[in-house]
Amino acid sequence: MSNIPILGPPIDATHHATQGNKLSEEENENNVNNEDANAEQSEPHVSPNQSTPASEITENDNATLTTTGSQRRQSDQSKDIAVDERDRDGERDSESTVSVPEDAKTGSNGNAKRLDSSSSNEDDERNHGDSQRREVAEDGDDGDEWSYGSQLKADQKLLESRGLAAHHSLALAYDHLSVRGQGGADDVTYAPTVGGIIAPWTNRRYKKKAAKLAKARVEAEEKGGSDDAGAGESGRGEDMRWKEGDPIPKKGEEGLRKGERYLLKDFNGLVKPGEMMLVVGRPGSGCTTFLKALAGLHNGYAGIDGTIYYGDMSGDKALNPYKADVIFNSEEDIHDPNLLVGRTLDFALRMNTPSPHARLPEEDGGQPMSSEMYQDKTKGELLKIFGLEHTHDTKVGDQYVRGVSGGEKKRVSIAEVLTTKASVQLWDNATRGLDADTALKFNKVIRTLTDIERNTSVVSLYQAGNGIYNLFNKVTVIAEGRVIYYGPREEARKYFEDLGFVHPDGGNTADFLTSVTATNERVIKEGHNGKAPTSPAEFSKMYEKSDIAKKMRQELDEHLKNDQKSQETRDTQDALQKEKHRLAPKKRSEKVDYFTQVRAALIRDYQMRWGDQWTLWARQATTLIQALLVGSLFYSVSDTTGGLLLRGGAIFLTLLYPSLISLSETTAAFSGRAVLAKHKAFSLYRPSAVLVAQTIGDLPIFLGQLIIFTLIIYFMVGLKVDPGLYFIFLLFTYITTLCTTAFFRFIGYSFGTFNNASKVSGLMFSILVTYAGYIIYTPSMKPWFSWIRWIDPVYYSFEALMSNELAGEQLQCIQPQLVPYGQNYMGTPAGCAIAGAQPGSTTLDGQAWLNTALDMYKSHVWRNFGIVVALWIFFLGLAMITIERLPAAGSNKAILLYKRGGGGKFIRASNQNGNAPRDEEQGNSEMQTNEKPGKKGDKDKPEGVADEGMTFGNSTFTWKNLTYKVHNHGKDLTLLDDVFGYCKAGTLTALMGSSGAGKTTLMDVLAARKTEGEIHGEVLMNGQALPVSFQRTTGYCEQVDVHLPQATVREALEFSALLRQPRSLSDKEKLAYVDVIIDLLELHDIEDAMIGTPGAGLGVEQRKRLTIGVELVSKPSLLFLDEPTSGLDGQSSFLIVSFLRKLAAAGQAVLCTIHQPSASLFAQFDLLLLLKAGGKMVYFGEVDNLSDYFSKHDIKIPKEVNPAERMIDIVSGDLSKGKDWAKIWSESEECKARMKDLEDLKKDTSGKREHPEEDDKYEYASTTGTQLKLVTKRASIQLWRDTEYVTNKVALHIGSALFNGFSFWMIGNKYADLQNRIFTIFQFIFVAPGVIAQTQPKFIANRDIFEAREKKAKLYSWQAFCFGEIVAEIPYLLVCALLYFAPWYPVVGFSFKPSVAGPVYLQMTLYEFLYTGIGQFVAAYAPNAVFAALVNPLLIGVLVSFCGVLVPYPQITAFWRYWIYYLNPFNYLIGGLVSRIMWDVGVQCAEQEFGLFDPPSGQTCSAYMQDFLSQNPGYIDNPDSTSQCRYCPYSKGNEYLQSLNLGDKVDGWRDIAITALFVLSSYGFVFLLLKLRSKASKKAS
Repeated sequence: MSNIPILGPPIDATHHATQGNKLSEEENENNVNNEDANAEQSEPHVSPNQSTPASEITENDNATLTTTGSQRRQSDQSKDIAVDERDRDGERDSESTVSVPEDAKTGSNGNAKRLDSSSSNEDDERNHGDSQRREVAEDGDDGDEWSYGSQLKADQKLLESRGLAAHHSLALAYDHLSVRGQGGADDVTYAPTVGGIIAPWTNRRYKKKAAKLAKARVEAEEKGGSDDAGAGESGRGEDMRWKEGDPIPKKGEEGLRKGERYLLKDFNGLVKPGEMMLVVGRPGSGCTTFLKALAGLHNGYAGIDGTIYYGDMSGDKALNPYKADVIFNSEEDIHDPNLLVGRTLDFALRMNTPSPHARLPEEDGGQPMSSEMYQDKTKGELLKIFGLEHTHDTKVGDQYVRGVSGGEKKRVSIAEVLTTKASVQLWDNATRGLDADTALKFNKVIRTLTDIERNTSVVSLYQAGNGIYNLFNKVTVIAEGRVIYYGPREEARKYFEDLGFVHPDGGNTADFLTSVTATNERVIKEGHNGKAPTSPAEFSKMYEKSDIAKKMRQELDEHLKNDQKSQETRDTQDALQKEKHRLAPKKRSEKVDYFTQVRAALIRDYQMRWGDQWTLWARQATTLIQALLVGSLFYSVSDTTGGLLLRGGAIFLTLLYPSLISLSETTAAFSGRAVLAKHKAFSLYRPSAVLVAQTIGDLPIFLGQLIIFTLIIYFMVGLKVDPGLYFIFLLFTYITTLCTTAFFRFIGYSFGTFNNASKVSGLMFSILVTYAGYIIYTPSMKPWFSWIRWIDPVYYSFEALMSNELAGEQLQCIQPQLVPYGQNYMGTPAGCAIAGAQPGSTTLDGQAWLNTALDMYKSHVWRNFGIVVALWIFFLGLAMITIERLPAAGSNKAILLYKRGGGGKFIRASNQNGNAPRDEEQGNSEMQTNEKPGKKGDKDKPEGVADEGMTFGNSTFTWKNLTYKVHNHGKDLTLLDDVFGYCKAGTLTALMGSSGAGKTTLMDVLAARKTEGEIHGEVLMNGQALPVSFQRTTGYCEQVDVHLPQATVREALEFSALLRQPRSLSDKEKLAYVDVIIDLLELHDIEDAMIGTPGAGLGVEQRKRLTIGVELVSKPSLLFLDEPTSGLDGQSSFLIVSFLRKLAAAGQAVLCTIHQPSASLFAQFDLLLLLKAGGKMVYFGEVDNLSDYFSKHDIKIPKEVNPAERMIDIVSGDLSKGKDWAKIWSESEECKARMKDLEDLKKDTSGKREHPEEDDKYEYASTTGTQLKLVTKRASIQLWRDTEYVTNKVALHIGSALFNGFSFWMIGNKYADLQNRIFTIFQFIFVAPGVIAQTQPKFIANRDIFEAREKKAKLYSWQAFCFGEIVAEIPYLLVCALLYFAPWYPVVGFSFKPSVAGPVYLQMTLYEFLYTGIGQFVAAYAPNAVFAALVNPLLIGVLVSFCGVLVPYPQITAFWRYWIYYLNPFNYLIGGLVSRIMWDVGVQCAEQEFGLFDPPSGQTCSAYMQDFLSQNPGYIDNPDSTSQCRYCPYSKGNEYLQSLNLGDKVDGWRDIAITALFVLSSYGFVFLLLKLRSKASKKAS
């Protein structure tokens, strides 16, 4: 983020240059973590005042840094120094960071108003002479310059002019703070598997193994620190975990319970207002836990002991009303991807705007600003100080939505936190992903705020350069959950040096502080007397005895006794209460009242919907299509008894479809949950406000959607033409949709995981549908389930609409209900065989049929409306309660799981040398550097390189005149501009530049990973065009660590090795090489650990090592790494770069982008390619010659300054002195020399490989058979371990089967039971939506892993991916079919004859495959899971509508009947099931089902009906009677099947065979649609 502008007054958010913004959208090119957004921006304008000689700038700059540093040091040491003195000191350091002379502000090119958005202006502190800096510091608010500091001061004066406090502060103190967590080294957890569920007794065997592994780990953990064990840092000590025999505290008492351990033990300290404390430690040492504990986020832990004081408030209860003043910012950037950057900040500001009583006035002593003016002013300042103006109208984006770059996203997160104006701020690794200069800028902003606003700031950082380190007042160093130093920053280095440790020359002090516990990294002073501490426990004891600890304890005790803090706390509480709006509850922490929260959330809701237009219009389109389908299916229903079922079907589908759409709300409830949790932790709003806003937002959208939907259906079907009745139809459809939407949201918010929610929502959907009164008529409902209809909104609406439609209708009776009919019976007596018909009548009263057959009444219409509204409010209330109970961000806990039975190797190893795997706080397995014993000697070559066959091709990679353009808003945007360079075997090349310079873009282009845009130029390998095997023979470690969560570390490495190493090697050789890499990367301790997801599995550093390992095992000829050190601490970064150094020494060619390298890290590289905004080259050559190059051009880099930070400032920041460094480079001698080197290299290497290797001609290293075998094996193991997915699938089947079976318990032989037989089978179809909703997200997640990494690295083909996904599901589908059949089939009372039950079971099994294939082919092409969830209802709706159940074949509209009916797999599915079950069933009509009529006098019923029965189905119940003949329309089930177009007995087998063909074709579509989605990678032309 080098674009931190310094020009112009605070902007109004509406003035931004749009030029940069377009870019950052396109820029990312589908790779969100692409740091290379925002090219194409102008060079900064530089005023005449800035042309100071180079030497003077740099010297003065350093002088200033040291001056301010020493001034702060003195201020720290004399604690009682006056407050305003410290203020001035802070101003000097921070305010001047963004100050500029007036003439720079009003320079030419219109720069006064338009803020320069290029990634140039950086860290202007280096830009002015010392004297000018002092003037600004002493007179920062004289109006001549704009700086953030002077702006803050001006705002404070304005507040004071209204009689308000200038700022509010809270001291943060903690006394004997300990955090307890579950488990420990002795708590080894094996991941569950399906095998463990099927055969639970096997778990006993694994428990013994887990106990052995636990024992080995405990020994290593307690022993720790011994060099011979190679345990590096360890030795947590016995007092960190509960042991057998320890006392168990009573409820409410402090101390460890059984199975617990300390994550943090006995922390004491104080951070006063105006102080900044730095927290450092290795990943997993407890830094995040410490910050979360201080922020009051305690839910994820077993317990918190000790006391935390905010001013004089302690305990969560006292803090609750003021919780918004204590804010924790996690290192993850969580945002709504479809929201623009400006709108993200608008929303946060609407929730954080103080009430008019506490707001800034427009002028001295004047009226308070309007809330809009306050929001625009604050947003303008934040966008400006973080250089984000050009992104104002760009989406934030994520891995699926293109948006701003990674560095910019981090700045958006920071700006969002600063909108809260919280006085206690806890920042967890906030500079992750920022370049060195930007990281420094961020910390200076925090310093400014701390000094001027008197904030209390605690910041944990993994890579803190000395410039950043010197900004802090205090430092806490944590190792393995213990404090090993807490005290003044300036005394920390000396403290550890006095213990005998040597600070490396030019090293970062923060890195030095964390390295002292790593036995294989630290250096002990020669001649040091006394034993240097080794384990964290020893360090902690030493610290407790030290003078510094005593001094800090004294400071804390004095603070706790001091009464002044009580007054400070009262003032702060008053100020915070004053900031709350009039209607905001005083006992809650939100600033604005509930109505304002809902209003702001509603605005954001519409902005998000508009941002995600795909989904928005997909909903409208699917609704429109469905309406046309339903309307045409039931087109012009007749006013006869033949139309009764159809009217019911049309109304049922009208109510069903919106409910099916609202099923996707369960999926949506999970997509925005992370953002909701973050905002809840920020106390921005009550979560229920978002739900209420969504509901209000739905009202007009649903209304528009449903007006179109109902108009089409109502008039196409030909329901009663009456405006009043139409509006009742619309009203009930509308209110039912709202009700089911609220219901499915309630289910979504009730569960912690998507799988559990989808299991329940699938079952609930089928319950809503079954008891709506159409599938089972009310009189047929069984007593044990019939109560369900009283809580089913669809039932009430169905009753109301059916009564409206049929009340007062006289329906003509037609065949088959009319008897007798035909030529011989014209004008003779006849009856109507249907419930509710009067004897001897050939018309049916609609109301009578309703009352008799359906048990529904017209008088219930408005009663039902009231009930549905009440149910809607009830479900909404439940959803509001459940959403309020969701945990806040940062309060969930994760553990590391091992493969069942894993760890055998470590148990054996630990018996030999005590080295065993351990589990650390956030799933990190350990904290030491993992250096193995006996490795110190050979620094240059990795162990195993020479002796175990680790060889690299002697490759040279060159690129020349490389240009990359993307098409954006009708224009071509250049992201790389004429770049050249080379990467030789045995060299380590760094690719650097400011955030957004095009580093990742260049990396993607070189590695042939781009699928869009135009690439021009020449890219050669050994002087020849890239071979077809290029993508698989080069390793590319991307920024994002993409791995399959259910695989173990070893499995991931073996999978890559077997698929990517040359065909000529045997599997044994490939796997032997995996061991070499595991040794090399020190992964033995976690080789059997599940990779998991970030936060629940491997830690950041372990994932990074795995990513590198996965590429290394392929024996690449060339290795690309994109920011391998992001998110790591100094030691881990140094380890990784040292490791790359060793690889280079072994002959590997390595090209690597890097952020924030320390000077020592930077020195490890041989060559440097430096880019600036727009993808322009600024330097390419040896790292050692960099300073000389800049000196030639009048800019010196002082010895003590980190060149990696300074050079970015020179070429992109304010030290550029107005020079066009790209032009200077292209005209320089060095450029020509490098170009000559490149041509020479091409000549030297072009003849090297006259005989290309045999493997080069293959696109994939392994054969198709190998790919299919390995990919299928991996997919099968994934399912075997994904117990949640499998158990949910099984539970859904068993639950649905039992529900279906008991709803249709022991179906009889009545006429109505014929329909029940069909509907119980029809009900089986509805197992699909619930299972598909689970299958698709898993398929899409696996597809994303394939597309993001494995496809591009040519591990295996897309065919192998599809094959593996399909085959892995087969065993589970076979089991699921059985688990549905077994509980359902006997319960409904169907025949067990083999000729009936066998085919039915076969067809049910085929259906499992059919719907899985359908779900997978939708997922194969869908952009994301939510989109797939919206397509499902349409697809399943069409298949269900035209399968001949809802509308019998003869009554389907002619337009559809002759094609879609025959193309519909569900038609054959139903045919295959129904035909066998119904063929031989005898029918016995119930009393009300007979058609009653009198025969002509003198004739018996049988004589009168003889002709009729000879041609038509049915029978006479009383053949000899002469009056009241009782006719039943069917005597056998096969007669009824005629109406379903299943006239022959063989039709059932025919349909089963056709279903099997549809299964094959649905799987064929999976292949086809994935192929259509795949794009080929582009290469330079």
